[in-house]
Amino acid sequence: MATGYQVVVVLDALEVLPRTGKPRAAVFKFLHGLKDFAFLGGDFQVKDPETHRSFEVSLVSGYAVTWWIDVPVNQVMIVDIRPAK
Repeated sequence: MATGYQVVVVLDALEVLPRTGKPRAAVFKFLHGLKDFAFLGGDFQVKDPETHRSFEVSLVSGYAVTWWIDVPVNQVMIVDIRPAK
């Protein structure tokens, strides 16, 4: 069986999360799960108007987690986490 993706998180993205609590735990559980389930995609996609790169966005416990799969290096790149509105 093939190993999952390596999940890489931009540290600044984590700053918005509370230091403790259920929402933080839920987001970290989601991030950990992406290593095996990123291929399922997010809740919706957005496209960067400058680079035309598509990003997945997943809604987790009141937060929007923005990420993409970097297939050549077998990584999931977490680029933004912000409160969902």
